[in-house]
Amino acid sequence: MLKFIVISDTHIVPKNQRCNGLDSAERLNLAIESINKDHPDADFCIHAGDITDRGDIESYERFHKIIQKLKIPLYLTIGNHDHRNNFKKVFKDEYSDINGFIQNIIDIKNQRIIILDTYEENLLGEGRLCETRLKWLKNHIIKNDNLPTILVMHHHVTKIQSPYIDLISLENPNDFFNVVKNKSNIRHIITGHVHITSTTIKNNIPQTTIGGSHFTHSVKNFFTPFNYNLNELKNMKDENKISREMIDEMSKQYENIVILEGPAQYGVVFSDSISTTIHFHNYIEEYKRLPQSETKLGY
Repeated sequence: MLKFIVISDTHIVPKNQRCNGLDSAERLNLAIESINKDHPDADFCIHAGDITDRGDIESYERFHKIIQKLKIPLYLTIGNHDHRNNFKKVFKDEYSDINGFIQNIIDIKNQRIIILDTYEENLLGEGRLCETRLKWLKNHIIKNDNLPTILVMHHHVTKIQSPYIDLISLENPNDFFNVVKNKSNIRHIITGHVHITSTTIKNNIPQTTIGGSHFTHSVKNFFTPFNYNLNELKNMKDENKISREMIDEMSKQYENIVILEGPAQYGVVFSDSISTTIHFHNYIEEYKRLPQSETKLGY
């Protein structure tokens, strides 16, 4: 049985700073303590991106220092809040593929884990898999198309029905699915990015988003309509038609969205030749013991 951990969205900031009112470094420390204590038998841990909040070198150095406490092997990729060049200034090419992207292949226990780099400098935070990365993905699927394969990346591919979150999903999902949709060995797609737990399915491939280590969203307005779509915004940007009034309006819409302190969460993945299971471990959450059930059995 393969067992591994997926953490995401730690949003580390420089020392003595907080991110959205939270001590993101302390939350990472708590995640590591939890993994070391509760899952020391895991084969490895993957960070699915948004390691830092602003992609600055100081935050990567701080993350690197904290993560040394983790007692199982670690793999990294990056998200829209990261910066690939600054990441490499701290981690060099330790987590890079031959093309310089922060992605990797893990072959273990007759299974394959593919970690994808979906980072792209852009307008709002959407992700993209360029032709080079898609070709790399296709080659590694074809080479061992009999191995059960799990994909881990930052941006979600299949929409989760949240208008403003889906605005910044993977920008070219059709290109991605053209590579993987007919591959029966693709077991699961695991992503971060959205700060909430969800499960979807498309082309018979399930996708799970991990809630992550930073804030989460209030379900009350998670599905609040957003009046703009990505292509409109990009076209307006290219034509210099995005006005201050529009930015103010979008900001007002976004600021009405309630964000919550917790829970902070990572995924625990169990996988063998037959099935894949993902558990959600909330490592920051108070549990109050309830009274013994008053439900009566029988008649």
